[in-house]
Amino acid sequence: MNSITFEEFIKEWRSGQPFIEARTSGSTGIPKVIRLDKEFVRQSACRTNSFFGITSESRLHSCVSAEYIGGKMMAVRSEEACCRLTWERPSNTPLLSVGKEERIDLLAVVPSQMLHIVDSVRDMPEIGSVIIGGSAINPSLRDKIVESGIKAYETYGMTETSSHIALRRVEREEKAFEVLPGIRVELDVRGCLVVVFDSGERVETNDLAVLTAEGEFIITGRYDHVIITGGKKVNPYDVEKRISGLISSPFMISSKPDEKWGNKVVLKIEGEGQDDTEGMMEKMRHILEPWEMPKEIIPVERLERTQNGKLKR
Repeated sequence: MNSITFEEFIKEWRSGQPFIEARTSGSTGIPKVIRLDKEFVRQSACRTNSFFGITSESRLHSCVSAEYIGGKMMAVRSEEACCRLTWERPSNTPLLSVGKEERIDLLAVVPSQMLHIVDSVRDMPEIGSVIIGGSAINPSLRDKIVESGIKAYETYGMTETSSHIALRRVEREEKAFEVLPGIRVELDVRGCLVVVFDSGERVETNDLAVLTAEGEFIITGRYDHVIITGGKKVNPYDVEKRISGLISSPFMISSKPDEKWGNKVVLKIEGEGQDDTEGMMEKMRHILEPWEMPKEIIPVERLERTQNGKLKR
């Protein structure tokens, strides 16, 4: 599937073809193109429109490419609500072409774009609600969003679920995701989330989760990203969350093959000389279990990411 514009996708949506094609992000493997039934996609759009009160008077704006499901769904939502859709070429400095006197009722962004918005909030148009997808929000950005006063929501979903199936308002303390109407969630034998739609569709994920209440869940990591070191299991997401306050630069927990341990935990940090690595290691010893401790700190010029900002693990 070649890169697609919003004009081309809208034409595809309006055609008699019973499905649309969408590209997965590639965050957990090679990106692939899948087909989604249009009725399944339409139901997803209607759930979001209902949640945010989107009507024919609303304006939707996408900072996400139409090549990915996040952008495609903004177009489908506008088609279903018969409302105005605007978009822009994806960049990390969004909304430069939108005047302060204008209003956007629902805005779709990835975290790096949201960072620019909150850092330039005085120059931004009036924004009703923002949905943030693509990757997790770090604590620093979370605090900035709350301080900005912008009503923003983290999303949970994937291409296979036709965008998000659950939302949570961005607040200082992370809450559980709440599923949208017509959807329920359960866990499989691995402890991974399974999404079940009232229409009969069922999507099994590799996301480790905890069910906190009916229709609510917290993601704790990825089953296929768990590191086995010396016979112990290390969840990189959990380690990253616990040490996030110690590291000012973008980072990730990863692993390398090791003769003694099988795999050893390593810490990759973007940029060189930006953090006191010795002091950081000492502080981590007070937070992490011995087997969770990085055996090596690896500075990299830039952590590899997908087009929509997810770390490539």
